[in-house]
Amino acid sequence: MPIAPTHKKQHGSSLIEVLIALLVFTIGLQGVTALQFQAVKENFDSSQRSKGVWAAQELINRIRANPVARANGNYNFATANPCTNGAPAAYCGERSTSTANDCNATQMAAFDIWESMCLNPNTSANANQLTTQSTLTNLNLTITCADTPCQENSELLLLMEWQSKSVTDDSDITDTDDSLKTQTFQQAFVP
Repeated sequence: MPIAPTHKKQHGSSLIEVLIALLVFTIGLQGVTALQFQAVKENFDSSQRSKGVWAAQELINRIRANPVARANGNYNFATANPCTNGAPAAYCGERSTSTANDCNATQMAAFDIWESMCLNPNTSANANQLTTQSTLTNLNLTITCADTPCQENSELLLLMEWQSKSVTDDSDITDTDDSLKTQTFQQAFVP
């Protein structure tokens, strides 16, 4: 009579197999997390660029609409943050509490620069308290006229710089600096 084997056939997984599967799953999860982090970072950078281009185009259209201020050089703006000093003295737009002021070309130029760059769309333009902060981080604006003195049809150069956590700095694997990088938008135009 044959003797029956004393060991049974194995059912299920051993502890080593479970640990290896857990290791592979954890590595995959870390990859997905890193991918999500990059996507959020890239989305923020893209959003900043879109806001910058939109604000620049808005200001260029306002400059084209005000030939008197353009010819007088009222749109020339030295490199600075236009939001630092708050809203201009003459508020040339309507609010819920008052109608728009009658503004001359110079006042309108100052208002155009401020409203295009500093009026945060997350706050109401009709609110009693207006924001003095740009939607761009550490914004610097420069507007220069190619001719001296500036003429009505002179070429103008608009240069905007702001800071962002750009994903372009991630291409260098040795760059572990996570500080803000300067982004630039520049456009020359003839009104």
